[in-house]
Amino acid sequence: MVTGIEPALISACGPAVGRAAGGAAAKLAAVPATAMVARWRNRKTRKALSESTYDALCPHLSPEAATQTARFLESPDFEAIALSVATQIYASAGEKNEKKELESTFARMEHLISLQLSDQTVAEVVSQAVWSSLRQKVMESVEQVKATETFSPESRASMVKIAACHAAADAKSTEQLVKITNLASYSDFERQLADQIKNVHSTMRLPHAGTTRKVPYSKLFVEPKLRIIHENDKYRRVAHGLDEVIASNHRVVILGDPGGGKSTLSLKLAYEIARAAFPASSAKVPFLFILRDYVEAFRASKDSMVTFLESICRNPYNIDPPNGAVEYLLSSGRALVIFDGLDELTDTSLRRKVADFVESFVYRYPAAPVLVTSRRVGYNEAPLDASLFTTVALAELSEVQVASYAEKWFALDQTVERKRRSELAASFVRESQFVKDLRKNPLMLSLMCGIYASEHYIPSNRPDLYQKCAELLFERWDKQRGIVIPLPFNAHVRQALNALALRMYTDPKAQKGLTRARLVSFMTEFLVAKRFDDEAVAEDAANQFVDFCTGRAWVLTDMGSNTQQNLYAFTHRTFLEYFAANQLARKNPTPERLFDALHERIAAQEWEVVAQLSLQILSQNVDDGGDDFLNLVLSAIEDTESLGQKINLTAFAARALGFMVPRPQIVQKICEQAVLLSLNSIDGKKYDYEALALLRECSPENLELVSRNLKEVLRATVSKDLGNDKALLTALFFQRMATYRVVYSMPLPARSIKVWETVEKELREELAPHISRHYNSAYWAARIGAMRGDVSMANLIKRFGTAPLWSFEDTYWGAAVPAFIFHAEFRLRGESHDYLDGLFERSDADRCLGSLASLLLEASRPWVSDIELPRHILFPLLQACNGPISSKNGTKKEGSLLMFLPVGELLVTQGSNERLHETIRTGVRTGGMLQSVILKWAKARIDPEARPSALATLRGLSLSTEVTQFITRWIKGDIETGHYAATTSEPSTQTSEA
Repeated sequence: MVTGIEPALISACGPAVGRAAGGAAAKLAAVPATAMVARWRNRKTRKALSESTYDALCPHLSPEAATQTARFLESPDFEAIALSVATQIYASAGEKNEKKELESTFARMEHLISLQLSDQTVAEVVSQAVWSSLRQKVMESVEQVKATETFSPESRASMVKIAACHAAADAKSTEQLVKITNLASYSDFERQLADQIKNVHSTMRLPHAGTTRKVPYSKLFVEPKLRIIHENDKYRRVAHGLDEVIASNHRVVILGDPGGGKSTLSLKLAYEIARAAFPASSAKVPFLFILRDYVEAFRASKDSMVTFLESICRNPYNIDPPNGAVEYLLSSGRALVIFDGLDELTDTSLRRKVADFVESFVYRYPAAPVLVTSRRVGYNEAPLDASLFTTVALAELSEVQVASYAEKWFALDQTVERKRRSELAASFVRESQFVKDLRKNPLMLSLMCGIYASEHYIPSNRPDLYQKCAELLFERWDKQRGIVIPLPFNAHVRQALNALALRMYTDPKAQKGLTRARLVSFMTEFLVAKRFDDEAVAEDAANQFVDFCTGRAWVLTDMGSNTQQNLYAFTHRTFLEYFAANQLARKNPTPERLFDALHERIAAQEWEVVAQLSLQILSQNVDDGGDDFLNLVLSAIEDTESLGQKINLTAFAARALGFMVPRPQIVQKICEQAVLLSLNSIDGKKYDYEALALLRECSPENLELVSRNLKEVLRATVSKDLGNDKALLTALFFQRMATYRVVYSMPLPARSIKVWETVEKELREELAPHISRHYNSAYWAARIGAMRGDVSMANLIKRFGTAPLWSFEDTYWGAAVPAFIFHAEFRLRGESHDYLDGLFERSDADRCLGSLASLLLEASRPWVSDIELPRHILFPLLQACNGPISSKNGTKKEGSLLMFLPVGELLVTQGSNERLHETIRTGVRTGGMLQSVILKWAKARIDPEARPSALATLRGLSLSTEVTQFITRWIKGDIETGHYAATTSEPSTQTSEA
């Protein structure tokens, strides 16, 4: 009787299984959240879906069993299983070992269902029904992913590894589940931990109040926006919030500037998950792992991640986890782990060690969603595997967000009359326009609000601004409240803070806090040397200072306690770095001494913010101090043999042009080094553009001088070595290459973009004649020569083959864009300029494409592979190229149509998908354009019912007989123009007769 209901159960489970499979596929491909995922962001919708699953099961199961099954199908446990199945099926690509690996996943699911359902006979049938439905739905979803798969060979290899990790984790989880009779104790622990996390993190501290006052997030928090970064893609998508990113990506790295709100965002996320108010994630409980608190443990390498997380449950949340509970939460996907502050590990070697530790955790618990926060600067020195993590950047606050934050800030300011708060917020926004760049940072915006409230003006220099903030928080804010300060913020206390900050910054043990005894001892020793003769009097003053700091002064405050004493530290790293930089500049008052203190750190790309601040302070206090320091940096670049150190030193010098204005000779030398090192860094397809990108980010005061110098240096470099095609390539397209490769930099202001586009255009017009020297050695040059009419299309294909016609090779990105596609009177959507202007006339496109058609028909196939034509550019390519099929003179662009056949073929080579159909539906609206025609033909290759319409469109174009016959065979699937292997790392050598 029971087995007879299995087919009905398969059907009943289908919708819930489909949602899980679709969600797994979305995260598998790291694509934007689908409509299905978006529906789950609404808690009411999610509840309705659960109820619909229950209603579907009711006719086939008892009410109790239907409830239990529905609960399981809507649980994180089942979503984790779906992700495991999807990953393994995708990675195996139908290999024989797939079935063996999935056995452990099925066993895990079977045990989970048996723990959920009280009737074990029914549980067995439900398991089989759910598994059959899951396999089917996953296969369908995975096919959709494959059709638009964006993985590089390295990412594919990583996925194979992750798939094996899923199988191993499922096997180990099954071993654990076998020992469990029920999950009640784990469920109770999960609820208790979530309640404690919710209680502890329900408010945020007011960064401006100088007190321990806290408010609900809604009173001050402004939801940040995130930019999703694609290393191999210049297109950056702005997400509307963290929920979208988490919903469609299983593991995320958030990069941001100091004070950008990374830690606050982590705390708020933990709070939202704990109170079940973050439906974008199915996780039920967050683990907030503050990396700086475990520096010594990382160095010792003694404890596992589970041990660390169990200790977090006990402190600060006072929950003793049952044996195996944390392991269960991780393996089931019920826990989201937040690794906060990777950048706060100042030792680069330790950061790399911790990055390896985090990656090993991912491999051990692949079902657990993970979030990591770090600063943007220095992240490249110890990055996490890009094939495991999606990297996003915290966007700076928009003008609307600045105004919203200011309104909230002044609404909480109890020192201002209630009726004046809105007026003061508006005047602050107006009068702080001259420091728009500084107020885009949440921390600096908050402190600037505090300065404006008390002084009604804002310092424009960053060190001066930090000093004003410190004075405000230490002295004036408390004075306004009638609080007596035992030690005014005079030179002695300021110097003591400087010394303390440098001590804590350079000592990893001290960064997580000093005990009261150690802090008093340090302050006593300092005050004896600087102010007091009597040690007892100095110690008494030191104790008063510590008492004052506790719970009141925001810069240095009580951070909690260890097992013995309270720990004191700088509340925010920005001020730790500011005071440490003050001490460095004070102890090393000359450029030579300061450079000696910082040389090794800059060369290793460590202490980046402290080094910058120290240089600014030196520049303010010593005539020509900043210039002399940069000269020492430039000399060190010439003296070192390490290319990595040369690049780091040059990048630091280039970054300095963003906050100081050196002598013209120094600017020229920095530009020369940036160009030289960019050329010397070329290795195969790799090209380090960081220094060039940083030069583009120079301050407005330096923009004219830097742009002129860089233009002259690039021109001179090409003239000096006319045989170097890479020098010419850099000069012609340096702005595009820098924009493309340096993915962690911030967008440029409109004025800077205009200046650099002008420079690039001027260089192109002047240097374009030199391209002819490289016609025989560089395909990018020969391709431009063909557009000019200097190189015949026949000779281009004979010498370099057909593949370079489409090539998007990274090193030559700027010149490698398929000009024959983009310039056949098509337009780049959203861009008003043409970045190949000056190289050839637009009319040349028709001539090239006219001869190209016959040459392609005669060429061996495949014409191109997914090495030259990578998947990640297909949709941007289709969206950008939307020109007419006929030229103004009526000539049909047969070459254009043939060049787009591999593009359409790659879109459908692994099956149909929702994204393709959506693109087809959107493209068809344009009517008569090349894009819509290619999409219609591509759809016909996988949908025989669409072929009559596609062939009718083809006949209506009145193309030549040869081209018409070729495209007809292509539409029917008889011809393949590309070779697209899922794991290919080298271009295919297979050919077939045309």
